[in-house]
Amino acid sequence: MFQTTEAVVLQLYPYKDNNAVVKLYSRDMGLISCWAASIHKKTSKTKANLLQPLSIIKAEINNKGTENLIQLREVETSVQTPGIALNIEKSTIAMFLAELLLKSLKESSHDESLYEFIRESVLLLDKTNERCTNFHVLFIIRLSDYLGLLPKGNYSATTSYFNLQDGIYQSSPPLHPHFLSPAETEWLSKLSSKSLDKFNDWTIPAQSRKLLLRGLLEYFELHLAMSPLKSHLVLEEVF
Repeated sequence: MFQTTEAVVLQLYPYKDNNAVVKLYSRDMGLISCWAASIHKKTSKTKANLLQPLSIIKAEINNKGTENLIQLREVETSVQTPGIALNIEKSTIAMFLAELLLKSLKESSHDESLYEFIRESVLLLDKTNERCTNFHVLFIIRLSDYLGLLPKGNYSATTSYFNLQDGIYQSSPPLHPHFLSPAETEWLSKLSSKSLDKFNDWTIPAQSRKLLLRGLLEYFELHLAMSPLKSHLVLEEVF
């Protein structure tokens, strides 16, 4: 059965004979794996250059695919995002966000509100003229809300440690190593109620941003059984 859906590209995994497996987060089907044939041929309807991380595409698919994969029959750009491809900071963030989404979302987990959040986040990243130093940190916090992981309780001077294992603010360090220090906990509290378009409203010290990012990734690993990411190391080099 043929179906057309808008989707955000998360991964293009080359396979033999110019074929590829493509991971998409789609508006109508959630996270799906697709088989794309002959992606480097001039006559291909699923060209590789249209399947870069966080590209927003219109995809025609066939649910009766190959080796339990959905067949990606034809692709065209749905929304142009040239601001990401031409900017090293933005393209590095795009690579990180794509890996984060790929590892944190479940196959076929359909959620149209989550799709809209991801789509609008990509467009915001593409069009902004501001420095994107904090974009990825605030994106993770907003994503945690969609995944039911937003921190519980309230931060205060007397609850200045965030317990990554239990997802709560507390008055003293837990008896395990999975927690944020008071400095990073305060930043987490400040950012937790903010929308993504406010990403440049604060100047977060580089060391605090790095430790907060690492803590948030550990938080996802603990609660989603997510495997460790690699692309955040590149982010630390860029920012």
